[in-house]
Amino acid sequence: MFAFCVTGATPDAAAQGPAGLSGVYSNQAGTLAIVEGSNETLVHYATGFPQGNSTGTCDCALVVQKKGASSWTLHQGGEDDAWTLSINPKQLVLTTGAPTCCGAGYPGKDSFARAPVRPLSTCKVKVPKAGFFASDAANTPRKTFVVSGDTVQAYVDPVEPDYLAARFQGPRQATVGLLKREDLECPADTASKATSTPPPVAADKLQPFAGTWVALTKQGKGFVIFKPCSAMTRSFTVKPATGELEVQLGQEATTLKVTSVAPGKGAGAWALGLTSPEGKPEALQWKTVDAAKGTVSVTSPDLFSKSHDYVRQEKRSEFPMKQETGCEEYEH
Repeated sequence: MFAFCVTGATPDAAAQGPAGLSGVYSNQAGTLAIVEGSNETLVHYATGFPQGNSTGTCDCALVVQKKGASSWTLHQGGEDDAWTLSINPKQLVLTTGAPTCCGAGYPGKDSFARAPVRPLSTCKVKVPKAGFFASDAANTPRKTFVVSGDTVQAYVDPVEPDYLAARFQGPRQATVGLLKREDLECPADTASKATSTPPPVAADKLQPFAGTWVALTKQGKGFVIFKPCSAMTRSFTVKPATGELEVQLGQEATTLKVTSVAPGKGAGAWALGLTSPEGKPEALQWKTVDAAKGTVSVTSPDLFSKSHDYVRQEKRSEFPMKQETGCEEYEH
């Protein structure tokens, strides 16, 4: 989403002191990354929020237009969305109206504690010359650049975009802009070289879990399959042949490796070890609720922290479908 940088020989950079608010701030649902420089400041905001009975998401690349001691004004490249970042002694508060980078029902406000703050990743330039790009819709090339061996600070978005928001600290100034991800070597790269991801479990061990499972929503004393207006019904698919678990989150999807399977506590209980593409582990607790109806309950700290009850795709017809109301605005 962002990138930055310029060498001491690079032109057109204003004086910059310390890194200011640069860093990654987190709350229970999302992150706020700030890459602050002399010439420009870039902000990336990502979060999830309740959207009816599903989950909406924000993935917003923002540019600071005006800075004050206690408030910044920002906008999303190519959009008219107006954002405000209030800077308080203990927290950062982000507010806006109806941003196009968020799903329907976004509450318009989010806050992040100022401590602890995670520093930006330290990356090295691995090509002879890496030019900066603007954060506009066309990613317009700039005259500023960094060279092989230069060190930059960057926000490495977990979704691995083509460009990173980056910051190069020169002798008198800090240049911020977008750098191509492929031109940088970042900690995730070196970590993947030094450590190997556990291999996926054998296909026969995953066979009992194989297939697609569709989310159930509690309604009264029973369950329904809820269909939101602007998103897909949550589901996940276990693929024994590849050792993968693919999760459909509503507006986006992710695929993880199943790296361990072990019996859980009680009949029909299992513990599945998952590993994300970034190498992050996650423990999934699996419990068969009704084998005849094909229903299970799954729980994990992240992906399945809010959605627990699922039914096999083949048996979904046993549960009524409920369509979210007010879908007219999504119809064309």
